[in-house]
Amino acid sequence: MRITGVITQGAKRIGSPEYIKSYKIAYSNDGKLWSTYKVKGTFEDMVFHGNVDNNTPYANSFTPPIKSQYIRLYPQVCRRHCTLRMELLGCELSGCSEPLGMKSGHIQDYQITASSIFRTLNMDMFTWEPRKARLDKQGKVNAWTSGHSDQSQWLQIDLLVPTKVTGIITQGAKDFGHVQFVGSYKVAYGNDGQHWTIYQDEKQKKDKVFQGNFDNDTHRKNVIDPPIYARHIRILPWSWYGRITLRSELLGCTEED
Repeated sequence: MRITGVITQGAKRIGSPEYIKSYKIAYSNDGKLWSTYKVKGTFEDMVFHGNVDNNTPYANSFTPPIKSQYIRLYPQVCRRHCTLRMELLGCELSGCSEPLGMKSGHIQDYQITASSIFRTLNMDMFTWEPRKARLDKQGKVNAWTSGHSDQSQWLQIDLLVPTKVTGIITQGAKDFGHVQFVGSYKVAYGNDGQHWTIYQDEKQKKDKVFQGNFDNDTHRKNVIDPPIYARHIRILPWSWYGRITLRSELLGCTEED
């Protein structure tokens, strides 16, 4: 995301105004390594003016803007407790972040394959096939679950043509009440279905491990920056809870767009 500003607001607690008078901003692309926003042209942390009462919104702009996936606000001075309501201002880094069709069905069943599948109670009617790995899919059997729980498993989407992929949304599911999800994953891509490249962390010069889900239902979006240009995408589960279970959506656009 390209973040151009933030709006803050306080609140009242049992009739008493509480708000943040000043704060710093930090940002990160992986949720682990953080940088503090600096005064332009210096190494000094920028301290932003905050609110003067509990209800009036106060806006600050970022010049230059922040390009990042994660934003943190660090209160510096508060009136009573550090109490905050806020909004971020900004936009996608590009207009190329549309759902590519997992949820809508534009990506057809035959385009979705996997390394293995799981059958609950070994019954065909409870088969967690790759074609079911669609974001927000409903029903008793509503996701892909791998037949093995190891780091050699994958879910593959064939986009049929080279496509610019700028993000992935993942989601877990429940198998008859048992919560299951992928906690982290890698991404591989290619154009012939045989030769694969694993997406790299450019700064650390190693395979990028994306943070996944922490429950069975909440969407988890990861931005892919720089984007991937490829026909085939593989999600490679790296850690999981219960069994490896995925519902997903790809974000991006065709090269022609």
